[in-house]
Amino acid sequence: MDMNIGNSLGNSAASNRFRSRANGFTLIELLVVISIITILASMMLPGLAGAKDQARNAQCLNNLRPIGIALKLYVDDNAFRFPPSSVVDTDSVPKNVSAALGGYDPVSSHAPFFASAARRPLYNYMRPSQVYKCFKDKGQIEYGCTIPPMKPSNFETIGSSYKFNSGDLTVLAGGGFKLGREGGMANAPESWVPEPERFIMVHEPPARIYGCGKAWWAQWHQARGVTDVEDVVYSRQRFISPILFVDGHAGMHNFSKSLSTDPLFPYEPTKEWIWYKPVLDLASP
Repeated sequence: MDMNIGNSLGNSAASNRFRSRANGFTLIELLVVISIITILASMMLPGLAGAKDQARNAQCLNNLRPIGIALKLYVDDNAFRFPPSSVVDTDSVPKNVSAALGGYDPVSSHAPFFASAARRPLYNYMRPSQVYKCFKDKGQIEYGCTIPPMKPSNFETIGSSYKFNSGDLTVLAGGGFKLGREGGMANAPESWVPEPERFIMVHEPPARIYGCGKAWWAQWHQARGVTDVEDVVYSRQRFISPILFVDGHAGMHNFSKSLSTDPLFPYEPTKEWIWYKPVLDLASP
């Protein structure tokens, strides 16, 4: 009798242990599973972040296509000439629109420098929308001369992340254009442009120099942390910008070599792009 009771108790204990293992994990097994999940997550997150970054780059690039169509419609309706560099706004004050082909109204602090949305050249061809916004836009200090704790984007301040190559190309003291520059493309006829497939029409700030009492460079794409650069020679070489060319095609280009190799002459022609028309244009008949 006692032996049967013992066997019964032993069988009951074994059965409880079996049910316990069948209903859950041991602490060691749980820790192993958590470790595996952590390792897998650490392997996947950089790839996901990279995919998100590439998607934003693509969005910034794709915006240039409808902007290019609107620009072409404008040119066709205005004696085949490109938009002007300035307009007279409703308050009769000349305002620079070289960096604001279209988009939203500027904030009050920038109103003296940029036209209202309705006075911008592309307003009647493409009304203000998110097409004028690049989600990588980190803003600049060009018009503030100081870096605030939370620097707004160009889209937030002037209503557009994109800038027109009207000819106002900033150069360092002692620098310039090796071939001599023949004005800019603002108000110029389409026929004025040499090699439309290489001539830059619209760009983002990381492509070039901007000034605010001193030279500043901006890095938006593939950049982490501080995006305003004071010394281009020692930068992280991430001056990447989506570009719209006069012939209508767009592409993402890296301007790091041009900006840092010879900072005094950063706009010289390459096999990929042209910033300015030389005084003696050898391509002209």
